[in-house]
Amino acid sequence: MLKPNIKKMIDKKHDLPPPPPIFNKDELISKINNKLAEELIGQTSIKLIDLKNPRRTWISYEYHLDIVYKIGNDTKEYILLPNNFYDVSHYDLSFFDQLYKRLAKIQQSINNGG
Repeated sequence: MLKPNIKKMIDKKHDLPPPPPIFNKDELISKINNKLAEELIGQTSIKLIDLKNPRRTWISYEYHLDIVYKIGNDTKEYILLPNNFYDVSHYDLSFFDQLYKRLAKIQQSINNGG
């Protein structure tokens, strides 16, 4: 089995472009939360709280964000995993659509009991 060369990948990380400035954070959170509320089927809703720590890995078209959300009226905050997203030039969906689909899937799963 081929072992990855971690040192080489870490060195390459500095050559990669920064994560794309793909959103206005407050506006995006508001839009996602409104769309999740509109699409709510059931009693429990997901609420997007924060997007933080954008970072690249050694894959130039992939970046990572810590997506913080709450479930219903619970005070506990959860972090969305997997936390990788893709540049529009390498993926069919925009960042908004990628994030919305993941959160909507969680919301649907909770309301369908599964």
